[in-house]
Amino acid sequence: MSMWDVFCLIGGLAIFLYGIIAMNKNLTAIAGEKMKSVMLTLTKSRPRGYATGVGITMINQSSSATTVLEVALVSAGLMTFYQSIAVTMGAELGSTFLPHIMAFPKISKFAPIIIGIGFFASLILKKQRSINIALVFLGFGLLFLGLDMMSGSVDPLKHYPPFLDFMTKIEAPILGILFGLMFTLVVQSAGATCGLTIAMAMSGAITLEQALPINIGASIGTVLTALLASLALTWDAKRTAFWHVFSQLIGAVIVFALLLIRFDAIGGERLYIWLTKWVTAVVFRTDDLARQIAVGFTLIPLIKCILLFGIPKLLDGAIAVFEKMFCPRETEKPFGVTYLQEQLVDSNVDIALEMAKKEILISADLVKNMLEKVDMAFKSKDIKLVNEIRAADLKVDILHKAIIIFLAKVAGKELGEGEAKKSMNYLYIENELESIGDVIDKELMAIAKKMIDLDLSFSEQGSYELTELHGRVRDNVSRMIEAFTEEDIGRARKIISVYADIEEKKYQLSHIDRLNQGVRVSLDSSSAHLDVISSYARINDHIVAIAKRIIWLTKERV
Repeated sequence: MSMWDVFCLIGGLAIFLYGIIAMNKNLTAIAGEKMKSVMLTLTKSRPRGYATGVGITMINQSSSATTVLEVALVSAGLMTFYQSIAVTMGAELGSTFLPHIMAFPKISKFAPIIIGIGFFASLILKKQRSINIALVFLGFGLLFLGLDMMSGSVDPLKHYPPFLDFMTKIEAPILGILFGLMFTLVVQSAGATCGLTIAMAMSGAITLEQALPINIGASIGTVLTALLASLALTWDAKRTAFWHVFSQLIGAVIVFALLLIRFDAIGGERLYIWLTKWVTAVVFRTDDLARQIAVGFTLIPLIKCILLFGIPKLLDGAIAVFEKMFCPRETEKPFGVTYLQEQLVDSNVDIALEMAKKEILISADLVKNMLEKVDMAFKSKDIKLVNEIRAADLKVDILHKAIIIFLAKVAGKELGEGEAKKSMNYLYIENELESIGDVIDKELMAIAKKMIDLDLSFSEQGSYELTELHGRVRDNVSRMIEAFTEEDIGRARKIISVYADIEEKKYQLSHIDRLNQGVRVSLDSSSAHLDVISSYARINDHIVAIAKRIIWLTKERV
């Protein structure tokens, strides 16, 4: 094997990994925040949670990415550790989908065409979603280009005695597992490890008996990302990451045991090797080695799923063992409503409306806390703070959905004039609060993330002015909450008459003046700066709309 072959192997691996990263990034961008809401909605039972884990990971092509998302949701109190268990196990199966695509060797011949289509489409298309789709094609093509390069570079190894001796030792399952584990800890992708074994299989440099133990080790090595993501989070978030490790170890132990078993009835072959060949022949009607490696990779989480879900006592026992090792430190309770009780709708509408108001005030406090952190998110460029603010909006959305449903049920009853007015205005106020949360999450935090990604900053004077504008809007939110808490018409009127004008035009003209002066920092961040001003103005419009609703609670419509 020449030095050129070594360089081609390293370069091919780099292109392959970049292709996976590009696919993951752009598929996730296409799905957007929907993945979080889907995960929150579809994890109420183990089967649904498992299917959700499979589906989301087939989209983002990374069990680590799915587990990191779970860890964040558990840390935010939006999902319990027990809900995350099935999702994690589903993610492990979903991550084995990509190797099956790699096992179509002929696709690699079309890699240049796929790359060309993806690249030029990304230059021509205008809509961001279309660009993301084009970049998925680009990543897909790079993946197969890297696979083809790796396959070609390792071809000489099938005649290289030291390599053949090493691979003979790897056939011992424990050594193969350790090699796969260490390699995956370095490249941080089980898919890349499996892809390398498929590439080597295509060149005839590796056998199924050598590839499968390596991929078992790879399934364990992929857990490091989730562990690192959980370090600064809550204990329950850490337990979610630890379960990912524990679950992968269970799968590895089961398959390792099957690798040790030999039966004369199957020619003395290792049971797991025979099972892999049998499933490949029955399901795919082939004995292709690359396909067998992909099937062997899929069988690791699949066998574990069949055993643990098929025999519930086994899963309960595994969870019991895990909890002895990593005990829960407090009673878990997923984030949700505090005061809403459906029986109140039938028994006492006045109290039901009062409870709805209390829940709306919780939502208002969440929105206030989100807004208070916005200015610091721009100044600190801390992506963790940005994600923390966005996670808070998920809580606002959860409360919003519950409050709207609750108030709709109240509105369906026979109400007096005062009760009907309260019910309707509470509904509008809650909608305005949820809209403020959306502006912060989908507009301001999107701008903050973009500035972090592009390493942009506001000018010193511009930053000062945005802080001043932020302070005005933040103070108005506090005034609005006080007015709503007391249903104080005087305070509400003052918001409309005194504080409604936050002088948006003044801040825009000041920024434009800096542009005319040629201030470089202002030129680079101009679009973001004006968008932030507009977002603050929109938030203030929602505050004024709430103030009008507060007045209308006891007076005529404003």
